[in-house]
Amino acid sequence: MVNGAGGRPGSGATGGDRSPFPEGGLRHDALFYADDRDYRAAVEDFVEAGRAAGEPVLVAVPTDRLRLVRPLLDPLDGVELADMAVIGRNPAAIIATLRGFVHRFPGRRVRVVGESLWPGRRPAAYRHCVEHEAIINLGLADQPLSVRCLFDRSRLPAGTVGDVARTHPWLVSGGVARPSVDYLPPAAALRRLARPLPPPPDGALTEPIRPDGLGALRAAVASVAEAAGLAGERIDDLRIAVTELASNALSHGTGPAVARCWVAAGELVCEVSGPGELADPLAGRIPPPVGSVRGRGLLLVHRLCDLVDVHVAAGVTTVRLRLELPAARVPAPRSAPDAVQGGFVRPAPL
Repeated sequence: MVNGAGGRPGSGATGGDRSPFPEGGLRHDALFYADDRDYRAAVEDFVEAGRAAGEPVLVAVPTDRLRLVRPLLDPLDGVELADMAVIGRNPAAIIATLRGFVHRFPGRRVRVVGESLWPGRRPAAYRHCVEHEAIINLGLADQPLSVRCLFDRSRLPAGTVGDVARTHPWLVSGGVARPSVDYLPPAAALRRLARPLPPPPDGALTEPIRPDGLGALRAAVASVAEAAGLAGERIDDLRIAVTELASNALSHGTGPAVARCWVAAGELVCEVSGPGELADPLAGRIPPPVGSVRGRGLLLVHRLCDLVDVHVAAGVTTVRLRLELPAARVPAPRSAPDAVQGGFVRPAPL
């Protein structure tokens, strides 16, 4: 049974909402769940409310949660599934997929229930997930989209509740969505999350970036990756990503740039640093307009890499990418299906 707000009596789940949302555009809220039963109810009620309103629904949750909710969803029309451990391996790549889902249904409102930050996700991804939740409010503000984000009430790191409250305009509890009193505008939330990058270690590979040196740069970083045990396909991803960053530095930078590469804490790390300021937090997260010949380089880097940091200080931009060592536990984003197969959503086009 579903109550008047679209939620099950006595649960924190809700599909519709008794609280008024702004008309049109993005509706972004968060719900904390307690256990598997609570989780299933949250997903089921949100999906039911969407189907009742004639809204296509995307359920984007990590692998083990897909197993939990698939029996509820497989028989339903108008519902697609995506493995967040694949499409959200790098949290910065999620927004492009959400926009792609919206654009497949022109003139219609759509909804997404997702879990970008889950128990067991590696700690290095935490800040990137919180950044993603803040940037949703900027990058999808004008989209006819309802996003409900699920968070484990007890098993996520200390501080999660506060970070969720600051990045979600609405919080759902007891079947009602209420404004978050701690919500911060995206720019303020991102400033709060900003951290200096740790310096590269002594002995890191260091290569100047020159127009005639991209081949040598690719070979140098590939050599570091091979020695570290990175898998063959991921070395190809690394070569592509480093080439894109170096090309951007040559095209948009205002002075000499340098690339560095090293191994640290189970990761292969590469960065490109040089004069110039990349100030747009949406850069690389949203595909450029159709027909544009520029603007896809950083988008591709986000797609190929596990985590990407962009740091601007004193007129210098550093883009640092990370790939896990050894071979990743789940397929890399480039290996995700490129069409809807078995009810799984396609990745966003570049």
